[in-house]
Amino acid sequence: MAAMFVRRIWTACIAVILCGMTVAEAPAALAEPVTMQPEDMDQVTPDGWHIHLNSYNEVVNSIPNLANATNSREAFVNLYSSATVSGGQGSILDSLFIMGYQLGCQSDVSSGLQLGGAVSGGVSGTGSLGSSNSIGGSAGAGATGYVQTDLEPGVIVDLPMSNMALSPEGRATLDVTNLHVKVDACGGDVTIRSYGYLRISTTNAHSSYAIYGEPIKI
Repeated sequence: MAAMFVRRIWTACIAVILCGMTVAEAPAALAEPVTMQPEDMDQVTPDGWHIHLNSYNEVVNSIPNLANATNSREAFVNLYSSATVSGGQGSILDSLFIMGYQLGCQSDVSSGLQLGGAVSGGVSGTGSLGSSNSIGGSAGAGATGYVQTDLEPGVIVDLPMSNMALSPEGRATLDVTNLHVKVDACGGDVTIRSYGYLRISTTNAHSSYAIYGEPIKI
């Protein structure tokens, strides 16, 4: 009787240990993809052109870091954005519509911020971040949307993902689907927000407009 009681206790102990190991080794749960609210903007340029910008079908899917690094964040994003220009005086001489994400790291970045995502068309300029930091990239179809820079706490960078000029009818539509966004070496929260920038030059004016999505942590 005593031996049977000991065997039952031993069996229960083994079950508890195995269950504990199972819980400890279970992978981190995936967050549900978040559908963001659409955004719209209507403006009129000084020379009478009607501007309409919008973004829609935006989904942010935060995922556990593939390398299991505690100071890295990853997400996959979907985003559609469009621009329409109509009804003005003169002619549109030049235009550029850019869509992408702004990314910010809350606390100290010890070894830099890296943002990745291959795209069919991308653009980024060169601008300064403080006195010695800069953002570099390439422009044109077939470019890779990738930025690497050292950041101070609270600095925000732009990650352009796609771009195009307005069509002869004054329209442009950009979209990215399941594009990878990665932020490394961030000691605090990482927040992203989508943007669409439109620049047009006409015979009478040079105008620039922007639309932004709601910020979200990844």
